[in-house]
This record gives sequence, C-alpha cells and structure tokens, in this order.
Amino acid sequence: MTNSNKNPDAEMTDKTVTKAENNSQMLYNFPEQGKGKWRIQNDVVMGGRSESQLKMTAESEAHFTGRVSLENNGGFCSIHQTSEKEAFIINEQSEAFILNVKGDGKDYNFRIRTPKGRHSYAQTFSTHNKGGWETITIPFKSMQATYRGEEVDVPNYNGENVVEMQLLIGNKKEEDFEIFFKSIAVN
Repeated sequence: MTNSNKNPDAEMTDKTVTKAENNSQMLYNFPEQGKGKWRIQNDVVMGGRSESQLKMTAESEAHFTGRVSLENNGGFCSIHQTSEKEAFIINEQSEAFILNVKGDGKDYNFRIRTPKGRHSYAQTFSTHNKGGWETITIPFKSMQATYRGEEVDVPNYNGENVVEMQLLIGNKKEEDFEIFFKSIAVN
C-alpha cells in the first residue's frame, strides 16, 4: 500500500460514537444484508500467491481472513463490492466513512471509487487487538486518489457517490490477518 497516511483520530469516544450512529447513513450492513456481492480480490490477479477468504459468521458478521505472501511480487489481499449500475448515494452533509470492525492489530486500507474515473480514493487505518468492536472514522478529506497503488494528481475525495468499496491489507510483509466487519456508513 503506497498510501500510508494513518488516521490519528481513528478511535472515537463513546459520546462521539453515539452521535455518529444517530447521524449516519448506512451504506452496507453485513448483519442485515449478508455477504451480498462482496468478493475476494488477491494479488493472484498479478501472479502473486496470497490467499484469503470471506465468510459470514453465525452472528452474521463478515469474517475476512487469510495470508499475505510476497512471493511472485505479490503482497495484498482484499474484499470489494462493485455497484456500477446503482451507485451508493452520499449525502451532501456527510464528511466521513464510519467502519465498524473487530481488528487484529494490523493496518488495513479502505478504498472507494466514484463514477468519475478509474482511480480510487484510499486511506490506511490501524486496528487494535483487544477483542472488541471498534469504530473507525475516515474523513473524506484524508482519502487520497490512487490508481494501482500509485498516487494520482487529483484532489482528495469530496463526497461523490460511490460505485465500489474495498478493504485491503498489503503492508509490504508476509503476514496472517483476520478482521471482522459489521458495517460501513457515512456521517
């Protein structure tokens, strides 16, 4: 992942979380919508050897797990959902993505793509490994434009509608990973 900007305010206070939940617009809710059209996309598309899987737990949470390998110039695993025909409509008042995850202490990259261009907007965030759910806030203005992992000379994300969402791990090292996902919203 070349976009290594981390969100220093990733963890929010309980008071802020309540406010975020009250004012948020749900984009995807795994317990309610299931796995849907979320798919695996690993470095094997470029000849790499990384492996991952996406399963739903008994509690209806998305469970993304696997092993990142650097063999054959590989180095990433991801899940993504594309919705080209029906974009996710983002409210004009929204300023941030809100991810509800249970992490493993590793860094992940959240990416979105809009109908305008082939580039994505990305932001890396850290998870803790305390066994509980955490709310990750990713401000729109922190999401930089990238194409195939390289920065693009385009302004940062400004709240346009979204046609693709992706969660990627690629920390330039071989590692096992495990993350649970409940939802993606905007606030």
